[in-house]
Amino acid sequence: MVPIPTSRVVWIALCGAIATLVSLSSAVPAQVGKSTTAPAPAPKTQPVATKVPTVGSVAEGEALVKKNPKDTGAYLALGGAYRRAGRYQEALETFRKMSALDPNNSTAHVSMGAVFMDLKRMDEAEREFQRALKLNPGDSAAHFNLGNYYLAKGRRDDAGGEFRRATQLKPPFPDAWVNIGLIQAELGKTDEAIQSYKRALEIDSTSVRALTNLGNAQYYLGKIPEATGLYRKALKYDPANQEANYNLGVAFADAQIYKQALSYWRKVVATDSTTNVAEGAKSSIQVLEDFLKNQTKAAPAGGAADKH
Repeated sequence: MVPIPTSRVVWIALCGAIATLVSLSSAVPAQVGKSTTAPAPAPKTQPVATKVPTVGSVAEGEALVKKNPKDTGAYLALGGAYRRAGRYQEALETFRKMSALDPNNSTAHVSMGAVFMDLKRMDEAEREFQRALKLNPGDSAAHFNLGNYYLAKGRRDDAGGEFRRATQLKPPFPDAWVNIGLIQAELGKTDEAIQSYKRALEIDSTSVRALTNLGNAQYYLGKIPEATGLYRKALKYDPANQEANYNLGVAFADAQIYKQALSYWRKVVATDSTTNVAEGAKSSIQVLEDFLKNQTKAAPAGGAADKH
């Protein structure tokens, strides 16, 4: 097999990458799962439960708030929509209004902290996460996102501690187990990482992050059919997932099925050309296309250079 070095380097980098903060609008609903550790003590201050309506766009979120101007869940949904659209200042203002409606609601502060992380305003992000935990020490989303803050600061041990706290609380955070697994994988503890990804899937069997990273770990161990099966399963739940599409492309490239590899990488770029994964896909496409061109030039007259 002719190696494709750039694609391999990018794929390896993906294996160790910690994903960005989860969207708080999708993280708040309770997730069913059995805790693997003793439950944490009940928080001293219980915020009012926030139900999160589903909205697909900013316009839907704005209409929801207009219809329910005193519903904190409506503001959470709208803030999440603004955040997904990259309208961060409007997201912050929406979450501040949510906090004004319910000053004891820790989720509003977690959401503000997540936006500050988006904006790289790290001190303000930490402040909001700490405020959330002061209001509700049992807020699993606050612990999870504080762990992401520590990770961004290079404080791996502190991050791991927060992620583990997030797994002990209700609702348990499957993404916390994924991040624990990624830290373990970075330390070369592949078997432990696999167990962490599986724990995430025990909480949420549809977790695309858990499926994709479990696939990465299996690929690293040379279990290619298992890995590709996990990538395909992830794509059933999220057909546009860039990591799963990219890594499935790498698997095809390694198997010298080049047309399929290019197809998956082009899908990554078509989904969102501005992400780091898309940049890796662009590089891999260029490397593979150059390789195929050179192979065609070197082929004997009348021969077919690429059978795939």
